[in-house]
Amino acid sequence: MTDTPIETPRKPSVRQLSGPETVFRLPGTQPGSTLIAARESRSSGSLALAPVIEIDKLYPAAQGSRSHLVTALGLLADGIDFLAQARIAAQKGRLIESDRYTQRFQATLPSLFRCRKIGDGFAVVINALHFASINMHGKPLNLDQITTSWRILKELRNGPFVEFEQGLEYVEQLEGCGLEVDPPIVSELLEDLEHEQSLR
Repeated sequence: MTDTPIETPRKPSVRQLSGPETVFRLPGTQPGSTLIAARESRSSGSLALAPVIEIDKLYPAAQGSRSHLVTALGLLADGIDFLAQARIAAQKGRLIESDRYTQRFQATLPSLFRCRKIGDGFAVVINALHFASINMHGKPLNLDQITTSWRILKELRNGPFVEFEQGLEYVEQLEGCGLEVDPPIVSELLEDLEHEQSLR
């Protein structure tokens, strides 16, 4: 009996694109750097996509830039970092330190709201976070509230041009972790309306 090698089927491996394959490069990208690429697989006929380009590479922060988007990306990065530090402190039981980082995040919200021209979805999320911090009346956020805010900010930074409906979904998630996202005046008006209806 002769030894005949048996070839086992393998998944096609993902490899670096080179040669005559179709590649779209953004201006300024060099071979070996992150790129957007699409290649048609000869065996399956599907498209394989290369890794996604980071938002900071798409919108680099030029010194002195007045772009609302560039400003917002910097502020969101700061807010994400503050909330990440707040989460770590809260997980370790250092609640005063956690609250200090949360307050630093909340201080970025008015500046972020000034960048609301990015879109209605962006504005509704930042607005909800701002009113949620006001409605806490100085009480610290719990770990779930910090984590939810941190996660939403990360998603918002990766995709700041969110649709209004997606922004409302983020707001619902904030409400789901116990944050009150409506302006204080709204609850006062509702209380007055309920009082008037009870007198009738």
